[in-house]
Amino acid sequence: MNKKKVGWNGIYDPQMKIAIAREYLISNLSYKELADKYGLRGLTSVTHIMRWYKKNYPDIESKEETKQQPLPATNAELQKALKEANLKVMALEMLIETARKEEGIDLLKKAGTKQSK
Repeated sequence: MNKKKVGWNGIYDPQMKIAIAREYLISNLSYKELADKYGLRGLTSVTHIMRWYKKNYPDIESKEETKQQPLPATNAELQKALKEANLKVMALEMLIETARKEEGIDLLKKAGTKQSK
């Protein structure tokens, strides 16, 4: 018998969780603003999403480390490149999550794994 996943982790799609977490890390939006924007059940939903994201993607920097100083308007090309790079990161994280979910392949390196010589 194939049971549907229950509990908090089964409520939201992993791609949605990645998108919300990445938006939180690169924007100035609060948990409440993100919950309102995405129509989440409550403020704690974003908290759980961030915990899930940090657990599954431990090498990602915190918001304070990720937050960039605003670039001057003369650096519009750099701002565009940064947005494109962030979209690429989000797309790759979604691809990794899809591979894990559909193929059972875990592509993420576990923290503390020794490198082979």
